[in-house]
Amino acid sequence: MSSVKIGIKNTLNNWRHSIGAILSVAVGFSALTLFNGYISVVEDLYEDNYARRSMFGDVFIEQTKNGQAIDFEDSRITMKEQEFMESFFKKNPHLIDARARFLIISGLANNGKVSSIFWGFAYDVKDGLKLREPSWQWNSKAGKPLDQQEDDAVMLGQDIAETLGCVSLSKERILTQVGGYPPIERPLSCERNKLQLSVTTDAGQVNATQVRVGALGGVGLRGIDSWYLMMPLERAQKLFDTQTISHVRLRLKDPSQFDTFVDQFQREARNQQIELRAIDWRDHILARVYKRTMSLFKVFRNLVTAVILTISGMSVLNSMVKSVNERRREIGTLRSLGFFQRKITRIFALEGLFIGIFGSCFGGIFSFCFSILLKKFEFVYYAGFLTDPVLFVVGLVPHLYFLSLLFLCTIASSTAYIASYRAVKSPIPALLTSV
Repeated sequence: MSSVKIGIKNTLNNWRHSIGAILSVAVGFSALTLFNGYISVVEDLYEDNYARRSMFGDVFIEQTKNGQAIDFEDSRITMKEQEFMESFFKKNPHLIDARARFLIISGLANNGKVSSIFWGFAYDVKDGLKLREPSWQWNSKAGKPLDQQEDDAVMLGQDIAETLGCVSLSKERILTQVGGYPPIERPLSCERNKLQLSVTTDAGQVNATQVRVGALGGVGLRGIDSWYLMMPLERAQKLFDTQTISHVRLRLKDPSQFDTFVDQFQREARNQQIELRAIDWRDHILARVYKRTMSLFKVFRNLVTAVILTISGMSVLNSMVKSVNERRREIGTLRSLGFFQRKITRIFALEGLFIGIFGSCFGGIFSFCFSILLKKFEFVYYAGFLTDPVLFVVGLVPHLYFLSLLFLCTIASSTAYIASYRAVKSPIPALLTSV
């Protein structure tokens, strides 16, 4: 009989000895998949919040000086440089899915009663809609998105809106499971709907304009929404008396073509002596909170995963040692029948492998059912820096299930081998007379 058949038969015949190890693997598998599934969902939420909601896309294009990066707030892309970009975009439509121009704005907002410093972006609102697709087409928690309003409307972050006397009258949780808000205009109440924005232009001139609070939204990150304001680009350029922009954000049709796009863009810019650079949005200073958060998630994930694997490994090792000690006579019988020591250890290693497979199957069934039930109950909580409550969801990620199966089967098989290795070294008479 082959080692595989013996391993399967022993696993089934000695299920009472193996039940502890199977349960240890099942619990370890469930813990690994549920924890890593949850972390993967939170990571997707953060990436979606930046790439879609904040309209970061895939690529940032901004100004440089003598080939070196400059402070992103000092970037001023001139009309000549904008014309170069438009020409490049028209020649490469196969690479670009959506793009929008952005201008950094800051100043003082006053509703006639209260003043607040603001900082934010003016952008091409119609093009920005394309960058937010599909999850964040509707990005206002009260009022309507700017692309559905006149150019005198602005969008305020939730905290600065409260400072200026504007609140959402909708109290229900409105963030959808996939991100974004349901496309419904929710009521917005302001003590004074009109704001005066006062700014200082690059030439040192003080300009002012009157705008209307059309929406509450912001970027959904704690702290930032206390001063964040968004408005249409053309109106902001009139207010700041400029035709320049700060940067352009693009989403590529195929993100894997990022290097190709950057290489082509940088080459043409150098050939025409245009001082612009294209970078991954994750490398931009505006994404520093994202990078720090992802780094924290990575450390947290690795630490907890290591703890789960260690506990599972020790539990399986303890169960296998106990199982082997209770089956020393069986090992002695196999030795007396002429089985080589390496074959006996291989049989136990295969038995550990099957224990890992059975335990992972039970753990996988539990994880799958628990994930489905969790979605049905719709628990909500606040995830890190996000200002909106989100659903507590555990992702069903196939490769996590496969990796957990691989890791735990390896642990179960190796611990079974270790547990049996010492026993097979004992003399046959001692094994046969073992109690």
